[in-house]
Amino acid sequence: MSSQNCGQGTSCRRFHHLRCGSPVTTNGHHEPSGKLESAVGDRRMNFTRRQLSALLATSAALQLVHRRAVAESAATGDAEAAVDKLPDWSAIKLQLWKYNNPFVPSQWGEPKLGGYDWKAANAKIVDGALQLTVSEKASAQVVAGGKSDFSSARWEVDVTLPTMKPGLVAAPLWTFNDKAHEEIDFEFVGTKGLQLNVWANVDNQHKSVWLKWIQLGDLSGKRYRLGIEYEAGKRVAFLIDGKEAAVVTPADTLGGAFPNKPMKAYFDLWVAAGAVMDAGWAGKWEPMPASDKLVMTIHGYRRTDVDQ
Repeated sequence: MSSQNCGQGTSCRRFHHLRCGSPVTTNGHHEPSGKLESAVGDRRMNFTRRQLSALLATSAALQLVHRRAVAESAATGDAEAAVDKLPDWSAIKLQLWKYNNPFVPSQWGEPKLGGYDWKAANAKIVDGALQLTVSEKASAQVVAGGKSDFSSARWEVDVTLPTMKPGLVAAPLWTFNDKAHEEIDFEFVGTKGLQLNVWANVDNQHKSVWLKWIQLGDLSGKRYRLGIEYEAGKRVAFLIDGKEAAVVTPADTLGGAFPNKPMKAYFDLWVAAGAVMDAGWAGKWEPMPASDKLVMTIHGYRRTDVDQ
């Protein structure tokens, strides 16, 4: 391999060109050092621009993530505010036949129960929560007592459902006027799902004038925040976890019939075992072993004015 003079009094071979002040080109000539510095500078500038672009892109992505996190946090805060914790039952004492008390357990039966009558012993307050239990040949119900009838109100509960089975009806919140036969229901029906219902007095008969099935299927063990807003003769709203699931007005009901009397709250876990019941509605009830119990837990309850 030949050697060439690099202009600095020294001979160098082509493959040793880095020992000289300027590199050797492919045709054997040296590249002027000024051009080399310019090329290196351009490459450094291009590299710096790429770094800057990458940093700017990363910064923009981080800002987007931050904005999304703030928005999600705000939404979570709003949701928590909408479903704030309800007062528990610690201050409540359940006493049979004491109808002037705030709440009273039921002890009676009717044909729809098929012998699974409401028993006061199946309604208890445990660790600040109301527990309603269905056992073999017994259901459970608690009624708001005292002066608890309202023409305009919002009733709310926080409930964990029992293990559902055909024939079992969980009604953690419903309102009723026993003289006018007017009623508003949340009912978890067997393993079929949640039914919303509005009843009114039609020709002196207790009739369903509006009905809607939602959240179909077996809802065993689910926890819900449920609410009923009622303005007599005007409006019923069903609330689930702080959101309106349905709003009903006289324009939506059968023949325009609509509840228009004061109502009070009921809390109920019962068995649709009576011969008067249609087994196609809740399913066919099968007797349980004496040791088995189905428990619905109502963690909290509140009644407020409807505009609050």
